[in-house]
Amino acid sequence: MRTLVFLDLDDTLFQTRRKCPPEADLHPVAYLEDGSANSFMTEGQKALWRLLDDNATLIPTTARNLGALRRVDLPFRSWSILDYGGVILDPRGEPDAGWMERMRAASGETLEELEALLEEAESFVARSALSVRIRIIEDFGLPFYLVAKYRSGRAEDLERLHRDLVLPWLSLRQDRFRLHRNDNNLAVLPATLGKEYAVRYLTERLSDAGETLMTIGVGDSLIDGAFMAACDFAITPRNSQLFGATLGRFAR
Repeated sequence: MRTLVFLDLDDTLFQTRRKCPPEADLHPVAYLEDGSANSFMTEGQKALWRLLDDNATLIPTTARNLGALRRVDLPFRSWSILDYGGVILDPRGEPDAGWMERMRAASGETLEELEALLEEAESFVARSALSVRIRIIEDFGLPFYLVAKYRSGRAEDLERLHRDLVLPWLSLRQDRFRLHRNDNNLAVLPATLGKEYAVRYLTERLSDAGETLMTIGVGDSLIDGAFMAACDFAITPRNSQLFGATLGRFAR
C-alpha cells in the first residue's frame, strides 16, 4: 500500500518569522524573489517533515504558484498541486493535461467577474487610501483567483476591504465564488477551484492505475478542511485556524 500525504505548506509546514514562536530555533525554508528568507520551520515542523518524508509520498497541496513553489527549499519528488488546486504537476514537473483542460474551461467562465472585482477593489483602495496590494494570480497562462494582502503592518486596511467591499460583492455571488481569509491574506476563489477537487482527481487517477492508496491530508486553514476531508486521515497544527474551529473547542 502506498501512502500519499497531501501537504499544505504556508502556516502548516513553515511560516513567516512574525508567526514563529519567540526564541525558537528556526530553519529558513522559503524565499522571496530577491533571495531573502521569509518563511521558517521550527524544530517540530522539521521533525514532522522528516517523519512524513521517510514514510510516505509527499504532495505539496498549496495556494502557491509554480514560481513561489520553486522558492521552497524542500525536495518534493512526486506530484504537486498548486494554485488552490488549479494546477496538478506530474513527477516530471509537467502539468496534467486532462486537469489543465478542465481548469481552462472553468477559468474562462469566471475571469470577467474576477477582473471586474479587481478593478472595483483597486478603485476602493485608492479612494480610501488603504495600504493593500491586490492582484489576480495566474499560472501556466490561466488566471485562477484574486488575492489581497495588507502592507506596512496595516491589518485594519485589509479588514476594511473585506468588510465594506468583498463581503457585499460575495453575498450576490455565493453560488459562484467563495472566500478564504486569514490574518494577512484574503482570497476570492471561483467555486470551481479547490484543492479538494484536485486531490480527488489525483487519488482517483492513481487508484484507476492499480495503486492501493492510503491518504493523509495536512493543513491549517478552514479552506483546507475540504481537501483533508477527502483523505483517509487528517492532521492539523495545534492552534491553527482549523484546529480552533474543530478540536480546539475540546481543549481545556
